[in-house]
Amino acid sequence: MFRRLVNVVEVLALVAVVGVVLLLFANEPDSGSSAPTTPGAQLYAANCAGCHGADGEGGTGPQLAGGAAVKRFPDLEDQITFVTDGSGAMPAFGGRLSPNQIRQVVEYTRTL
Repeated sequence: MFRRLVNVVEVLALVAVVGVVLLLFANEPDSGSSAPTTPGAQLYAANCAGCHGADGEGGTGPQLAGGAAVKRFPDLEDQITFVTDGSGAMPAFGGRLSPNQIRQVVEYTRTL
């Protein structure tokens, strides 16, 4: 009888452990990643972050964060033209992205 009680307790403990582990994975907290959620952020991550940095901090390309994009291009349309046509080391994205996509990524860079 005692052996049977021990077996029941062991099974209940095992079920409880499995339940806790499942809950841990089901309710896994955000790992702190700032996964892009807006279309502009997604386009930036896919097309711009390689040169300008994941958060616009700069790299091969100049810094865009901290209002740098707005300072360089006070007029939104001028920045859209620059991204569309490119210049110097900046590639032209007019053949890769639609005008709407370019506007979305430019608007996003102005919020970094």
